[in-house]
Amino acid sequence: MFHHRLRISSDGIALIKKFHGLSLEKYCDESGLWVIGYGHVITPSDNFSKLITPLHAEYLLYQDLRECEDNLSEIVDFRLTQNQHDALISLLFSSGRSRLAQTGIIREIKRGRYADAMQIWQNETAINGTSVASLTALRQAECALFFTGLAIEA
Repeated sequence: MFHHRLRISSDGIALIKKFHGLSLEKYCDESGLWVIGYGHVITPSDNFSKLITPLHAEYLLYQDLRECEDNLSEIVDFRLTQNQHDALISLLFSSGRSRLAQTGIIREIKRGRYADAMQIWQNETAINGTSVASLTALRQAECALFFTGLAIEA
């Protein structure tokens, strides 16, 4: 079984930073999760009772991205381009491993059914049943990155 081992590029990191933004204090996001930094989900073992520094936010982001890369390596058993890898890491970062596995996006990509994968991907824009504009824009950017250079037929 093939396991790719790409690392997210600076362009992929820039995409995540652009859409998640930086918050040096914790806040409750649209899905009801407490987050800090560039979208780091706060766990019960975390202690963020005060502001963090931009450097700490970077550290948390890179930890989260390594976890996403490990997850993607376990899920995907086919070759990816750098852009495809970065787009899937962004999707994993914002939706989580279990959600990505439920969507069928990976299955459709593996089958070469890119139009179907794109359709599913672009519809992953709701939180608790409500469409979120920022997720719509993020999904469009991820799809544009992933499908760069691929001929897609509807």
